[in-house]
Amino acid sequence: MKIIQDLYTETTVPQHKLGELYISPHGDKFRYARAGATLVTGNLLQERAEVTNFRSMNVAAAAAIGDEEITVDLGGTAVTANQFSDGLIYVESSTGIGQQFRITGHDIQTGTTSECTFQLDRPLKIALVLDTSQVTVRNNPYNEVIQYPITTQTGGAVGVALYAMTDEYYGWIQTGGDVAMLWDTGTDSSNGVSGVGPSSAVAGSIKPQTGGEGGIVIGYSREVASADSTMGLIHLTID
Repeated sequence: MKIIQDLYTETTVPQHKLGELYISPHGDKFRYARAGATLVTGNLLQERAEVTNFRSMNVAAAAAIGDEEITVDLGGTAVTANQFSDGLIYVESSTGIGQQFRITGHDIQTGTTSECTFQLDRPLKIALVLDTSQVTVRNNPYNEVIQYPITTQTGGAVGVALYAMTDEYYGWIQTGGDVAMLWDTGTDSSNGVSGVGPSSAVAGSIKPQTGGEGGIVIGYSREVASADSTMGLIHLTID
């Protein structure tokens, strides 16, 4: 695959689809993203914070098999222009459960509990029932990526910043293969402890992760013994 935009350049106008995957000749993997803040080179990134009001929304109009839109009652937050473009909508519970679609367009809705219609990338296979079927909408995870927080995780890990991408600009982030990442100030990797995950000590950094229950593992260290507060070589496995 040949890419239009170089891996280490940024632009104000998108040159690829958000989330588009590129695999280099060396096998490293990259995703096309839009920055939600100025990024820091070598930092772990997170999708923008999830808004839970967009979960478990009631269907506001019955939808038949073959329909290509779903209308919902918003759960307490308004919808802005292109907010969910190329995002996902799925039936969370009751009639039609399990169906998932890519969002191709949607209303702008200033009312926080008003109706909002989402257009789908293909027809419904199972009909939805008014005020019974419940759906959830999610942003494209590569739209407005941010530094991984140190306090409370508010979204999933999506990749690593290759350079200091400017807020609201478009460019590539790395999601797989060998990449330099920032170690935190805590325990170092060691013989037999090479899995790594997000750190709660330093924003955007990583720490050794043994993969215990609930642990997030995003790759493994290429270094047997790491050093605090330095960049270490990590084999990233997000993709």
